[in-house]
Amino acid sequence: MDFGCSSFSWRTKDGRHLLGRTYDQFGDLTANRVISVSREMLCAPGLHGEEAVPGEYGYTGMAVLGFGEPILVDGVTAAGLMGALLHFPEYAVYKKAAESRNTAVHPGRLLACLLSRCAGVEEAVEELSRITLVDAPIQGKPLPAHYILSDKTGEAVIIEPEEGGLSIHRETIGVLTNSPDYRWQQTNLRNFVGVTNLPKAPQAIAGHEIREFGERLGGGSGLPGDYSSLSRFARLAFMKEFAVLGKDELDGVSRMFRAFSPVDIPEGLAKADHNYNVYEQTLCTSVMCAESGVYYFAPAQNRRISAVRLPAQGTEMQYFDLGDSQDIDWRN
Repeated sequence: MDFGCSSFSWRTKDGRHLLGRTYDQFGDLTANRVISVSREMLCAPGLHGEEAVPGEYGYTGMAVLGFGEPILVDGVTAAGLMGALLHFPEYAVYKKAAESRNTAVHPGRLLACLLSRCAGVEEAVEELSRITLVDAPIQGKPLPAHYILSDKTGEAVIIEPEEGGLSIHRETIGVLTNSPDYRWQQTNLRNFVGVTNLPKAPQAIAGHEIREFGERLGGGSGLPGDYSSLSRFARLAFMKEFAVLGKDELDGVSRMFRAFSPVDIPEGLAKADHNYNVYEQTLCTSVMCAESGVYYFAPAQNRRISAVRLPAQGTEMQYFDLGDSQDIDWRN
């Protein structure tokens, strides 16, 4: 499971709270489904038959299948807690066994455990004090991950497994990409102090007035343009700062899909190596709303936004295909 991804939290003018993410990966999303899980279903902390615990809240989100229990990579609950799992290579550190009185949880099951049992970020932070992330390889590889949570308060919490245990960052700027860690990424923004959404003013140089190229379109001058985690974090932070808020949920969701454009990786620009025509690319983008509990998504090959509502009580787990064939709205 080698994947990138970018995520940020947002809001609308009428007080709705959103969390979105891109899903960047080599290969395809054949093993991915949007799942809908009712509150009655038990939540297993591991991938292979570990004792399950009762849940309190139903949730909907994206999951990877084929590894035992579904690996939930993002989702939203009936209580309004939202979360996303992102790749954290070379930085994630897990314990070999659960600490005293703690529950051992696989990194791929943490989101499902938190979403099913916590009403918001406060309860999630409290629950994390009783959890030890214990890794078990998936197809011979570890799952290095860190997480972003948000809820109806708008606070974004970032969780990172490090050498000393779980680092929980409160009141963050609400942006997450991949490695290095959140502290480093936020500190790195100091390199871009002065970046605005305004064009640069003309400047007198050696007695001549010099104007920048692309006059009146110079906003964002100085931001990096590649698709590394560092560059995506910087661009997305400034996108969040300057993007125009939507007036309501539908407008906000539509704008948020567009706001991911600066970090959307097109097929062809991130090749695996010289020998194989395999590319990392943004395969899907998702946005969820804390107040409505609706999960919106759009795969790369289908620009139309699809949505799944929260499950009704007493239903079995539901699976929804991503629908990655282009759906054209013919007008004549």
